[in-house]
Amino acid sequence: MSNVDTARAAYNAFNTGDLATLKDMWADDIHWWNSDAVKPGGERTGIDAVMQMMMEVPDHWSTLNVEPTEFIDAGDYVVVLGTEHFTNDKGSADARFAHVLKFDGNGKCVESEMHADTAPAAKLQG
Repeated sequence: MSNVDTARAAYNAFNTGDLATLKDMWADDIHWWNSDAVKPGGERTGIDAVMQMMMEVPDHWSTLNVEPTEFIDAGDYVVVLGTEHFTNDKGSADARFAHVLKFDGNGKCVESEMHADTAPAAKLQG
């Protein structure tokens, strides 16, 4: 499976709530970064910390879906472009994103940088 195929499968697993599949795709020492302007954000290191963050999503959002529109193969990196869709009891928001995923030689994601327009979703949490 190519890194792009793994990235596609990871986004599908996230959108269907399949955390077990996601965990299998990440390295044990994964480093994760996304803005702390939107909960549950921030920097996390290690598979357990990232899984904990994923399990906190329902505490802040009734729905959170990511809609990738493009996967760019850059060797050990995959850049994913798309839109995040957030919903909670205050309303809904969409945010464009550029996610940068780094893979090791074994097909596991070792780094994840989530860059997005956080302002629309942050307003729903404010």
